Amino acid sequence: FGGMKTYTFAVAGDHNGVGSVQTVFETVKRRGASWRDQEEASASYQLTETAEMLLEFLSPREQGSFTKQIFNVLEVFKAFEPEVSAPYSGQSLVGAEGSSNLITLPALRPTRKQLLIPRGVGLPEDIVKVAALCEMSPLRELPVDLHLLGIKQNGKLRVTDPLKSFLRVAERQLGWRLHWHDSAEDVAVAVRAAEYPPYFFCIKDRHLLPADLLKAVAEQGGYLYEGFPADALTLFRMLTTTQTWTVACTDAQIDEATAALRRYWQSVGLRKEAHPEPEIVAPQRRDDDIGGGFGASGMPPDDNWGELSSDSDDDAKKDSKAPGGASKPEGKA
Repeated sequence: FGGMKTYTFAVAGDHNGVGSVQTVFETVKRRGASWRDQEEASASYQLTETAEMLLEFLSPREQGSFTKQIFNVLEVFKAFEPEVSAPYSGQSLVGAEGSSNLITLPALRPTRKQLLIPRGVGLPEDIVKVAALCEMSPLRELPVDLHLLGIKQNGKLRVTDPLKSFLRVAERQLGWRLHWHDSAEDVAVAVRAAEYPPYFFCIKDRHLLPADLLKAVAEQGGYLYEGFPADALTLFRMLTTTQTWTVACTDAQIDEATAALRRYWQSVGLRKEAHPEPEIVAPQRRDDDIGGGFGASGMPPDDNWGELSSDSDDDAKKDSKAPGGASKPEGKA
């Protein structure tokens, strides 16, 4: 789990991750939506009040589908909740025989996220989705840096709804930091002055951004990720990175060290108020008369095939009748 390009108290990203769950999932994604989803059990979590407010900024169609996506991401978090490893040998003891024991917790940590809203775009739905995911994350999220370009006009802020209402929720409820810039050059200056490597998410058309901004992000060891992932596994990779917490102890201190790592994970890694246990929604059982393969038409079985007739047989019988009820002579029109 070592070898990651991160800082002890400033997790930045997983682009150089070695052995982390995020790196393992780099080439893995869930299959697309299909009719099979109706046959799978799913978890339904209770949304926070802030999450419900944020979802209101999405279109009605997106509200329902993205709510399910949030639940799927939370299930991925639960599946890969970190556990304390078994003790393994460390460095040799100084002035004594044997070696120390090392115990490791591969802690999930939130990435430091930066977002950019260009001039004249309004409120992108991808930005709203990131906010909802941060609000529902089981981790103790870090403040997001939201850069707004070209909002000021004649020295005054010109922000209208729905962006105005969203910024109020993001700043007051989520603790996001808002940065107002007159031009892309100002964004590049802010990036060069950033304390941590700048990782921008949900970027549209990265190749259209000014070259100076792209260069500033690269110089600071950051990256610009385009688009918004459509599956839960990729969203999990975007939101998290792995940070290794290791404690050295003797044989008699193994239990104490394990308990200390778990307490630290609870107090530093997880959100203050944990989500209630989700409700498991079982799939509805399909009717035995529906589907089932070849010949399964949903009709009750009937072995008397002689009573069945086709439309062509009925038409032939009608044509054989002459007007007035008399039969037509054979061979004559």
